Amino acid sequence: MTRFFSRPLAASAAGGAPLPVSPAFSGTGEGAPSSSAPSSSAAGGSAPDWPGEDEPEPRPDWRERFALGTDLALIGIVVTAAALPLLTLTAALAAGSTAVHHRYRNGRLPAFRPLLRQYLRSILPGIPFVLVAALLLIDLMALARGLVPGGTPVLLITGGVAGLLAGVATLALVAVGRDPETPWRAALSWSWSRMSARPWAAIAPALAGVLAFFLALSVPATIPLVIGFHLFAAHVISDRLAPPSSIRGGHHPSA
Repeated sequence: MTRFFSRPLAASAAGGAPLPVSPAFSGTGEGAPSSSAPSSSAAGGSAPDWPGEDEPEPRPDWRERFALGTDLALIGIVVTAAALPLLTLTAALAAGSTAVHHRYRNGRLPAFRPLLRQYLRSILPGIPFVLVAALLLIDLMALARGLVPGGTPVLLITGGVAGLLAGVATLALVAVGRDPETPWRAALSWSWSRMSARPWAAIAPALAGVLAFFLALSVPATIPLVIGFHLFAAHVISDRLAPPSSIRGGHHPSA
């Protein structure tokens, strides 16, 4: 047995043909681990750097949601009281939009004095908008009751125009809420440009306003609540369809 194994070993040592080596033990054979493969020891024993998953964003619990609903109801009540003279409706909505935006962004209600100053300086500039809204409402009521000729087609056309104008006015309220120093003319110009570039940016707030209007007519006692929550919905919708970045990007109302 010793003589049988010694001959191949001697031949190998003398420069003969090398012994066949199994591919499983060669460094270059198929199925063998590559010498260039990274290992934990080559990396200093550290674990592989797998891509980490993004941590979920913290979501408010029921207490935060309840506090938000309470604050929106309070804003709606104050806006309703400030709009009782009717001619102050636009000024009350502008101050309410600012309060909702501040609560929406900072998690707390704003100070009262800046809102009062905004309310007072917005009364006179807002009267023309109140008169236009009143004329449109009277026209729609007259068409619905058949007091004005035209019938259903004219009623639908007038209602569509009124809804679109309501969407533009809602976007203007959002612009004023984002920047209380924005003049009404500049806010309307910005909202009209947003509507022209992306009509859905005005149609979506208008649809939300129609829903809030009919809800308030069905249950008049909910009018203060509807106002606060509608302003909140207008800001949320506008942040998606007409975000503040587009305003700062050259279309700022106060620019």
